[in-house]
Amino acid sequence: MKHLRQLLIVVVVPALILAVFAVSSVLAQGPAGKSDVCHAAANKFVEINVSNNAVDAHMRHGDVLPDIYGDCP
Repeated sequence: MKHLRQLLIVVVVPALILAVFAVSSVLAQGPAGKSDVCHAAANKFVEINVSNNAVDAHMRHGDVLPDIYGDCP
């Protein structure tokens, strides 16, 4: 019984924690293949969600990525 408890603590608990972080990370990124961009519009930035293929084009004309907190300037 002691070995089973140790197995749970050493293997199962870390696996569950890793699974929770993986799922939350995927859910936090939004729709698959899309990214948030701070779009330059009328002297302010507006957050929009664009295809990952379009991010470079947006960056070339003055848009920026959200900061580490997910906010636009």
